[in-house]
Amino acid sequence: MNEKLLAGVRLWTILVSLVVSVVAFFALSFEFALGIFLTALWAVAGLLVLERLLRAAVLPPGAPRNLFAIALWGAAKIAVYGVAVWVLFSRPLPALSHAVGFTLMMVTLVVLGAQARSAEIRLSSRRENDAPTQN
Repeated sequence: MNEKLLAGVRLWTILVSLVVSVVAFFALSFEFALGIFLTALWAVAGLLVLERLLRAAVLPPGAPRNLFAIALWGAAKIAVYGVAVWVLFSRPLPALSHAVGFTLMMVTLVVLGAQARSAEIRLSSRRENDAPTQN
């Protein structure tokens, strides 16, 4: 995945979660809507931290690693998981709202990934059709 796709996933997850949260506010309750939005933000933060951790840790052979950055991003990832554990045990908001909020990021990731892949396939087939044929 490229940076543009991941940035799009983060942005669209936040936008979709805002819309879904507004609908849930009017259809269900404020607590349910808040749970959806905050969990979607948590998922976006987790994706961002994971992306940065992988960019710091996975490098081409021979490239110097910044161990301090790896440690910081690793600690941030543990903190993101710590928030999830606290929420699961303290239950400040409805559990189903958390499932909906987290699922929004997964759906956004699949939809944007499918769009990007289909665009790549179309571009590839266009290149093959435009390539000169050898007789």
